Amino acid sequence: MERVQKATVDLVSLFSGENSEPHLVGILVARSNRRSYNFSLFDITENELVLQLHIGNALVYLAFESPEEIDEDEYPELVEELLRRAVPAVKELIKALDAENLEEPVILYDEMSPDVKEFVYDLLMRHRRGASPYDQTEPA
Repeated sequence: MERVQKATVDLVSLFSGENSEPHLVGILVARSNRRSYNFSLFDITENELVLQLHIGNALVYLAFESPEEIDEDEYPELVEELLRRAVPAVKELIKALDAENLEEPVILYDEMSPDVKEFVYDLLMRHRRGASPYDQTEPA
């Protein structure tokens, strides 16, 4: 678990500085039965969001909090910046997870607000049950 801890600290340190906005406040990792390479964005509150990175069969959820409200018009540039900074460190985290054979969903970092914590813990329970992390309100 030492390698996973180091990769987690390295990832958190990328988004923890006076000039770093938004701040990384949570990390959840899980596995998927299918391989894919994409991302999803979950808007939690006006200043909190969760970025899901699906790389190979690994799912990494990064929870972010900004001191100010995030305007929807800012999302394209914000997500591009978050991806640019996070993907190399997330790949290292995935290598560490693979090296240590960590298969169960787990929260690696938790400095989340109650709203984000509720969302992330719901994701954790969905992954443990094998359910989709997406809510589907209508049949496809």
